[in-house]
Amino acid sequence: MANGTSRNRRSSGRVTLADVAKVVGVGQMTVSRALRTPEMVSEPLRKRIEEAIIELGYIPHFSARQLASAESHNLVIVTTSISSTENTLILSALRKSLADSALQMVILIADQESWFQELINHAPQAIVFLNLDCPPNAREWIKNSNIPTVEIGAIKKEPIHLSVGIDSHEAMEKMIHFLVKKGYREIGLLSAKQDLSIFKQYLESWHTTLFAHHISPLKIHHVVEDISFSAGATLLTEALLNWEAIDALVFLSDELACGALYEALRRHMSIPKDLAIAGLGGLEVGSISYPKLTTIAIPYEQMGKIAGKQLLTLLSGKTLSAEEMIVKLPTKLVIRDSTA
Repeated sequence: MANGTSRNRRSSGRVTLADVAKVVGVGQMTVSRALRTPEMVSEPLRKRIEEAIIELGYIPHFSARQLASAESHNLVIVTTSISSTENTLILSALRKSLADSALQMVILIADQESWFQELINHAPQAIVFLNLDCPPNAREWIKNSNIPTVEIGAIKKEPIHLSVGIDSHEAMEKMIHFLVKKGYREIGLLSAKQDLSIFKQYLESWHTTLFAHHISPLKIHHVVEDISFSAGATLLTEALLNWEAIDALVFLSDELACGALYEALRRHMSIPKDLAIAGLGGLEVGSISYPKLTTIAIPYEQMGKIAGKQLLTLLSGKTLSAEEMIVKLPTKLVIRDSTA
């Protein structure tokens, strides 16, 4: 949408509200209204304004209500959930690593339709995508506005700026290789609400690894619920109804797996004699469940700590090496009684 002059303006100085208005062909008040009260602007016009904002990399001036500072200190964290234990651990460690900085954490839930508009309105000094792939429109806006961004969760080969996380393919491979070596052949994969792109990464590894062992990868079941113990119990119930032959279940969360363990005990099932159950995450609850849960330990707290440290380095104007921009952390197979 933007012409060469607009691109030059972006590279030579901060893009203004007037620049966006000029590209769209409307007044500045209209652009301002679209940002503050989008419901007051028609959808076609709102879309044109958003396209111009993305193309120009426009960042709104920080709210006049906060005149104590000339710029925003908002660290905007975009995620699909703040209720999961995994995300809570990452956020807690991130908060601690940023405690001595001026950054103020703002959390946006990405399943809300207006989250991208809110992201722009917060005029972030930095952005974190937590266990969530950055959508193309947000990615373009971030690149054009050059806001330091860190993606935490599954490692990204081509991150916007920083990527801190694990190799999800490798993590799933470890679990499947272990179960197959133990003699399990009728294996199911169970999950609840999470970012679709990350689920696809686990799913790709699931298919590839099971095919390599000449085992069907078709036993997959998903519920559109937040991760919880009750969701895990529901998943076990539905798996037993859907699949006649099943000897092992892998849950994409320790909370789900432990919920399944509780439901199995309620049904007087013998775990792992009747059914092996494994999780993913290495959460504390798995070490005190009965039986204790086999899992893949993921260093959630280390993710948050390193992400905060690297982000502060970027914000200070220092340069990070290629190795420091993509930080892959190791996972570990933890074998316990739930798989014998």
